[in-house]
Amino acid sequence: MLSPESRTVAMEFLRPPSGYKLDMAVLTTYTLDLETLLALPLGVLVQADSDLEALLADPLLLLEALREASDRVHVFVDESGIAIPRTHRELYAMLESSVHPVRARGGGVFHPKVWVVRYTAEHEEMPLLRVSVMSRNLTFDRSWDVALASEASPARKQRSKASAHLHDLLKTLPDLSTEGIAKAVRKDMLKLAAEVGRTRFPSPDGFEDPVEFHVLGLDKKQVRKPYRMLQPPNGVSRLLAIAPFVGKSALNAIANMSNGKSMLVSRKEELDKLSEDSLTAWRRNQADEVMVMQDAGMGEVEDGTNSRLSGLHAKIIAVEHGWDVTWFVGSANLTTAAFTGPNVEAMASITGNKGRRSSTSGQGIEQFLNAGFRKLCAGYHRSDASVQEENGDDLAAIMEVKKALLTEHLEVVCAPADNGFLCSLKEAIVLPPDVSVSTWPVSVSEEHAKTFEQPVHWTLPASRLTAFFAFRLHVANKNVEDIRFARKLPAEGMPEGRLNEVLRSLIDSPERFLQFLRALLGGLEGMVDWAQAGEGANKGTFGGNGPGGETLLEDLMRVASREPERLKPIRRLIDELRTTEEGRKIVPDQLFNIWTAVDQAVKERS
Repeated sequence: MLSPESRTVAMEFLRPPSGYKLDMAVLTTYTLDLETLLALPLGVLVQADSDLEALLADPLLLLEALREASDRVHVFVDESGIAIPRTHRELYAMLESSVHPVRARGGGVFHPKVWVVRYTAEHEEMPLLRVSVMSRNLTFDRSWDVALASEASPARKQRSKASAHLHDLLKTLPDLSTEGIAKAVRKDMLKLAAEVGRTRFPSPDGFEDPVEFHVLGLDKKQVRKPYRMLQPPNGVSRLLAIAPFVGKSALNAIANMSNGKSMLVSRKEELDKLSEDSLTAWRRNQADEVMVMQDAGMGEVEDGTNSRLSGLHAKIIAVEHGWDVTWFVGSANLTTAAFTGPNVEAMASITGNKGRRSSTSGQGIEQFLNAGFRKLCAGYHRSDASVQEENGDDLAAIMEVKKALLTEHLEVVCAPADNGFLCSLKEAIVLPPDVSVSTWPVSVSEEHAKTFEQPVHWTLPASRLTAFFAFRLHVANKNVEDIRFARKLPAEGMPEGRLNEVLRSLIDSPERFLQFLRALLGGLEGMVDWAQAGEGANKGTFGGNGPGGETLLEDLMRVASREPERLKPIRRLIDELRTTEEGRKIVPDQLFNIWTAVDQAVKERS
């Protein structure tokens, strides 16, 4: 289980093992915070432990990590799931090649939370694959979640039946995309899928190998008997089901698998929505339990954001059969949409000895409850049904507009203008009079939002151009909340070198460049130290002290002699900055001459 405070777990999942480097990562999620995605390259490339929000506070800290990792990290997100960022940043433009909106077949939602990462090492012929199946989205949300991670190297030829569904998911992802996937990315995806299909991923200690993967909603064959994966051949003697969202049909189907004690844990507000008889199957025996998370497990967040923990989000089903227990974890809620509907879902299962109920050994339901989970729960008692306001027509109208904004063709068109670029949003959508829509590029604040009517345009500098646009939908009915989301749009006329302009907007003075250069010389760990020390650290002249108390020239020579590969990002950075008059002010001749001498010496040695 992942507690609400486990906010760095995403970084830990991506961080390479010793001696390895990340070659490719494929992440699937239902919802996505672009700020979270900005932070992930630090998990890939930085070994230091630092506060996530402190790192995000300085965009230069992320810059080289983004440039190095953006082409290797690919996120597939439901087309409706990109959240409007809390902070507007130029750096969002650098995520565009990594974010791929997708649409589930048949009108459902794309809901899996699976990460597959490929690592390579010079001393190993075969790559190392790491897979994580979880209930947590790629967001800043704080909630009780669950994750199962495993890693192994693929076999040379033999296919793994347990990994077949995971192979199918990876192979299918490019076809679910609402935009064109580059041929090179598609080729890499197929290669990764083939390797996963030949890999037996080991289970945690105490469980039998391998981990088995289950994907629902990719095709009709997988939907016909969706509950079969939960039913062992020798019957279920005890059952535990945990999910934040539940529905009567799915609850009945799962409860009826067990002929023994059953326990259901969900959110109180969701259970209150069910009819009186919906939980009958979970209360057939005196020992059966229907539980909710206690409020004590969802306190205030002490980080200055005034947010609250979002409570239960884990999805777990445990079935005891004979001497064994099988645990299922992943994305599927206890709903018809998840198990028999058109949603794309992903689960992983592991089987072990359940042990005796009175013993602390074993992997059974009782051991899990006694390890601390039961203390987080309380018995469920139905509240009086609240009176619902009449808002059905307004809710339907606003949802219809959201659907149109997600599925109809919208396009960003950019053209040179006197003070930068004219960025226009081309649309052909007719909006109902009772729904108002505002939109703005996520690289600027919401103060720049404009009504979604032709023409819609902004004049922006090249560093603020982006394909990510925010939308806010509003109706006059106070009982219908505004709908807010972001969408990645096809773009035309984006200038070449746009990302270089982002770079130049962040490194805008010789002093700022020197700070960044010294941080690069210290590696990304040095960049973390630099950010924590503050912007005033390490300022000075070209001959001033470097990260180790040496001159800048000595630092360059030391890196050139020991790790010449580390000079590549510096070479690229200086070359790009020197192409313009503004850049030559940031990298003046005095510094450029020092660099040229070092670079020439490196080239002569190679």
